[in-house]
Amino acid sequence: MTYTIVHCADVHLETVFAETRGGAGRRKALADAFVRIVDRARELGADALTIGGDLYEAERAGPQTVRFLFEQFARLRKPVFIAPGNHDPYAPASLFARTDLPENVRVFNEAAWNGFPLAEGITLFGFGHTAAEPGRPFASARFERGGIQIALVHGSDETRCPPNKRATAPFTLAEAAAAGARLVLTGHYHGGYVAGEAAGPWIAYPGSPEPIKFGEGPVHGVLVVRVRDGSVEIEPLPIARTRLIERDCDLSDVAHENAAFARVERALADLGRDDYVRLRLVGNVAHGTRIDPLLMHERNCAQLGSLEIIDASLAYDYEAIAREPTVRGHVTRDLLERAGSGVDASAAQGALRYALAAFEGSEIAP
Repeated sequence: MTYTIVHCADVHLETVFAETRGGAGRRKALADAFVRIVDRARELGADALTIGGDLYEAERAGPQTVRFLFEQFARLRKPVFIAPGNHDPYAPASLFARTDLPENVRVFNEAAWNGFPLAEGITLFGFGHTAAEPGRPFASARFERGGIQIALVHGSDETRCPPNKRATAPFTLAEAAAAGARLVLTGHYHGGYVAGEAAGPWIAYPGSPEPIKFGEGPVHGVLVVRVRDGSVEIEPLPIARTRLIERDCDLSDVAHENAAFARVERALADLGRDDYVRLRLVGNVAHGTRIDPLLMHERNCAQLGSLEIIDASLAYDYEAIAREPTVRGHVTRDLLERAGSGVDASAAQGALRYALAAFEGSEIAP
């Protein structure tokens, strides 16, 4: 007998996309992705759907979020197991605490492990976030049902925490092994991966079904888990249709505005409506060349999901100017230091461009 689980996490329904344009379209893409997750589970004949936290944003989810999710759960018709995360913690007023939850939905509603038998020889242990920070979920856990023991939790694999990611419910592979888990189905990291030992346990992140922020990694989808004859197989299944793309456009030796526009168009030529793009203009352009990011955005944004243009191109030999024993040299040195420090770097770069134009009496506005 094969028992099949489709595992997802970090859908983040109703999230706000503060760092990129096109937020409304991307918010809709998250709901579309969850519909596709249910579709795939139905197509695969999955026995259960597990959700490793952050299904929605608690601060912004409302009645329509409830209706949408309940419709999808009912459409699945198979058991749904949810371990709330730090963005959708269990609380008396939360969606998860409603008395009209569909009968096929089970929420692990406390920061403690609770076991649920899935099939003969297979037990799912769930751990939920509440309003309080949960601490280390596996620190004193002991799973003693025997057979294949699967842990479902929204938490942080300490040894692989992405840069600048806040750890929540931290754990290690050794802690999971000591607890008796054969597989940890989890969420919190938006770039998916599966890691562990050949004989287990495995730590399995599906990644968010659609990318949420730039730089998260390429894996965004669900995991298909098949348990048969005492063995566990894990198959990643892509779900995402949108992409977050960071790209440089080299304007080196550009001598006039038309040439700059042509290079930007070439840099974006292979992208389309499902691409949300951050384009960085780099390189040394000829002195006096007009670079107009706002107009570049206006001319190119219609073909994309969204477009942000960051002008980091250079129109002066700043290092040479910084060595001048003049006021211009002093100002340039100061702004270069600010730009290199990472503190208001983009503002310092813009100020440097404007300051040097002012010194020579050029127009400030493009």
